[in-house]
Amino acid sequence: MTNMAFHLNIDVTYRVAAPQLPTIESEYDRLWQFANVLTRAGFPVDKWYPAADTEKASLLNAAFDANGPTSAAIAMAKSSALSNGTRVRSLGVWNGLEGDGGAAFSDSQGIDSVCSVTFQMKGIVGFQQTTLVADVVSEAARIWSASSVQVGPFKYFSQQQAFEKRPGAGWMLYLPRVLTSRQVPEAASLIPVMDGELQKGTIVVSVVDEPFSAAKEEHVAAANAIELRLVDQDLLPLYAEL
Repeated sequence: MTNMAFHLNIDVTYRVAAPQLPTIESEYDRLWQFANVLTRAGFPVDKWYPAADTEKASLLNAAFDANGPTSAAIAMAKSSALSNGTRVRSLGVWNGLEGDGGAAFSDSQGIDSVCSVTFQMKGIVGFQQTTLVADVVSEAARIWSASSVQVGPFKYFSQQQAFEKRPGAGWMLYLPRVLTSRQVPEAASLIPVMDGELQKGTIVVSVVDEPFSAAKEEHVAAANAIELRLVDQDLLPLYAEL
């Protein structure tokens, strides 16, 4: 069962700490870790396919198997990287489906700039569950040492969020800081993200009893109110500060 009207983006931001990009092997391994997280939503780890010039070429090889990225996916990524230089890189995979039931995620990296991982899906019922989505966000924050993770429909982030140059609250917003209900009383829920026994961040949830919809004024208002509250307390950084 799917919901054809349901779209969701999960956008992760982070930075590369070293003066050069990580190896393709190590970055593809992080994508494989994320693919393993997505098995909780019903995506088989071996049913993702690497980016290629054509759909047919992409579907010739799986991007991952049970042990990690495949040698074919690594070879394709290295071939693409040769033509793009050493300061920027983009790696991406998709599940071979266009339209309803389709999903893809990609990682765009650059030196001295904000890097991003974007997961997009359409009509997949598992991602209507708050607990599952929060679990995926928590794991993504861990895998990439994220400076933010925003969750919601693309329309919200492109047209409806309160601050164009800052992450949007949408359905959920992860920030690597401890937040309390006193600081964000507008939040429907605050989910701690742990690193061992220490809390390393918080997922701020705007709606808990149903999936977030950009078509519902009360959902948009709730997310906007969270953004305004965070900015008032200097708790929502600019993208340039992430």
